Amino acid sequence: MGNQQERSLSWLAGILDGEGSISVEVHTLPDGRVRLTPFICIVNTDEGILAEAHRIFTEIVGDKGITYVYGHSGTNKRCSQIRINGGPGCKALLLEVLPYLRSSKHKNAEVVLAYIESREQRLIERDALGRIKRSPYSRREIDLICSIRSHAIAKSSEAICQAPNVIG
Repeated sequence: MGNQQERSLSWLAGILDGEGSISVEVHTLPDGRVRLTPFICIVNTDEGILAEAHRIFTEIVGDKGITYVYGHSGTNKRCSQIRINGGPGCKALLLEVLPYLRSSKHKNAEVVLAYIESREQRLIERDALGRIKRSPYSRREIDLICSIRSHAIAKSSEAICQAPNVIG
């Protein structure tokens, strides 16, 4: 590893492998529809780790879509988190870091990239009058994201497919 960028990406991949999350969050909207948001997140008590991750995130994707929450108290220790939400930022970061991931996060990254690419290809449709509308999620997209969602309270693919904006 000769250059600084490669070392930075290797370091970030190690942090993501050990302390990160690469997945898709499912939000149920008040009208019963779902919104699926890809994300990359690191939660840690070490501000130095998070500051370096933030520097690398910003170098790759800019500031848009990155949130940095200091003092998040989701555990018994005072943690902070850095997170990228949404397809464009996640895609840019995952394309850079994917070759360096070694744990199950490698598979998660591949699945999230496949999901993002599927949405990019099918995101916009036109109605009978030619107006642009957001396309519904496909059963394939739901099955894809559910293949990596392992949290005990994660909704099943069957539950997500009940939403009115899921077809198939």
